[in-house]
Amino acid sequence: MKQLFAALKIILRKPFYKYVALFTTVVFSLISYWLFYQTTSIQRFLENSTLLYSIIYFAATIIIIFLSGISVSAVVWLFNHSVLSQTKNMTANLGGLVASAFSMGCPVCGAFLLSAIGVAGGLSVFPLQGLELKILSLVLLGGSLFYSLSRVKSALHCKECNDITHKVAKQKGPHTIIVPVKNILVFLLAGLFLGNQILMAQIAAHMGMTSHKGIVASLLGIQTKSSFTIIAPKVNPDGRTTVLYEWPTITEVPANPNSANALTDAKVVMIATGKPFYAPDDVSFDDPINAQNKWGAYEASIKLSGDQETRYQKLISTMMTCSYCCGSADRVTMNKNCGCAHAKAVRGFYRFMIQNYGDKYTDEQMVGESHRWYALWYPKGMLSDYLLATGNESALPHESHGGAGPDGMHGLKR
Repeated sequence: MKQLFAALKIILRKPFYKYVALFTTVVFSLISYWLFYQTTSIQRFLENSTLLYSIIYFAATIIIIFLSGISVSAVVWLFNHSVLSQTKNMTANLGGLVASAFSMGCPVCGAFLLSAIGVAGGLSVFPLQGLELKILSLVLLGGSLFYSLSRVKSALHCKECNDITHKVAKQKGPHTIIVPVKNILVFLLAGLFLGNQILMAQIAAHMGMTSHKGIVASLLGIQTKSSFTIIAPKVNPDGRTTVLYEWPTITEVPANPNSANALTDAKVVMIATGKPFYAPDDVSFDDPINAQNKWGAYEASIKLSGDQETRYQKLISTMMTCSYCCGSADRVTMNKNCGCAHAKAVRGFYRFMIQNYGDKYTDEQMVGESHRWYALWYPKGMLSDYLLATGNESALPHESHGGAGPDGMHGLKR
């Protein structure tokens, strides 16, 4: 271990190699931060993971970034103190760097690579939701760096291991054009890793967070169960556009089965079935048209008290949107202002729920639950929003609708 630290001191003794390590570390940090926010956010990540999983994920990412900086510096140093026959040192380091690059960002990026080689379900075949890639990266990077540092002393004292550019100049004479190997290599490596990260970001934009089975997965907090949330539009403070939001629901929403078909999985999550416990008479998710008519009748037949009416007006005027039938990309229509049958049904649903369950559920839960019915009446719009939010837009290309914003994508990047 002392010899390794001594080798590291030799490499970082000159300011140039310190700058190489610092530059690489900063670049990898910024790219990792940017990649992370292409698919999720800190809040959502922590909501979907336990403390143990989060610690392992972020600790591994930080260590990989740190080791990558040292490894690039070691690659450059060894290149400048090696003859061409000793390129195996650089190959080992580059192998670790490439492995670390593939583990950066959201772990689901690897699902595309696995699918490309015929592994059905991508990362869903692994129990740790991609942590295997980070662990593998650490092993490869750490092993290759250990090997490289062990070669520093022998390269330093090797009589034939002078800088290649100097060697060529000596052999060819004073008129030889000397190539700035150090600078070219540094920028080549930086460009290679940056391009790789951008490619991964594009891959991640088409991937959704995956769920997994197994005792270990449960221990790490990876989603294996259904939840009480649904993804649907929420009006922005401007009152004109919407953002995709995880609304709490009253009934349980099935977990994403994470099969090889993203659209089929989305239907499992978004298209409700059966009869919810609160539904009266023959109202059920299995008969959308009958449910629409029955809920709609309650708009006129149910009278609410003063406080209940105030709450009802809040729901239909400021919270629930009619995004898929009217309005424009820059002007969402609130439920109160929509005259369609489905909007009437939602208003009747709110009256019924406030009257019978008003003391048990919050306004957000009622809006979230109403979106479960909305998904039956406008399945294409709700499914495309879900796939967009989960990074699987390619399964059902998103079409702009009321409140989707100037880009038609609720502000999400393509």
